[in-house]
Amino acid sequence: MPTQALALALAGSIYPPAVAAVIALGRGSEVRSRVFAFVFAALLVTYAIGTLLLLVLVELGVTGSLHVTPGAAVDLALGVLLIGLAIRLHRRRPDPAAAKPSGGGSPSKLERYLESRRLAFVLGITLYVLPSPIYIGAVKAIADARFSTSEELLALGVVVVVMLWMIELPMLMLLAVPARAAATLAGINLWFARHGRSLAIVASAAVGGYFVVTGLVDLIE
Repeated sequence: MPTQALALALAGSIYPPAVAAVIALGRGSEVRSRVFAFVFAALLVTYAIGTLLLLVLVELGVTGSLHVTPGAAVDLALGVLLIGLAIRLHRRRPDPAAAKPSGGGSPSKLERYLESRRLAFVLGITLYVLPSPIYIGAVKAIADARFSTSEELLALGVVVVVMLWMIELPMLMLLAVPARAAATLAGINLWFARHGRSLAIVASAAVGGYFVVTGLVDLIE
């Protein structure tokens, strides 16, 4: 299992919107079924997209030591994308009014969207159907390892589980002790509302810088 892929999966796990969604599932009725539908959909679509990416990377010939130049170009492109994302997140200020929870009246749009298992499943797909540059880099690290097909698919499964831990852990809490977990997770959600953007900026900039450096080193060599 490539350590680079695991490290990238951890960096890619910082996704505040998904954390907010799974925490919102802790309110209302049928908590267990809705939160399971959401996380299952996220796991399913993330693994499916990763499998497709593996096939595409191999077909394009940008993996392994025999394809240094195109592989380095992919690393550089991912690095530039991530640094651009970090800059965009830094410049774009959130609306303070939107960040405040609605007072005792009508439920938020997100909460209304998660009132059924079907909509929770759809939201899980929607939030994860577009792969992040960090996830693409993790999949490329698996492809670069030149594993057999079965080993690649197993490694991809590990990466997906690691990358989604920030919604898997709340899911386990909500499945085990929904009443107690809801209060705990509400505090966590508040912390992410305040610091999630900063974490995403740091992760994007750090991983982007890593990809740029490795891409340039591969091109020079």
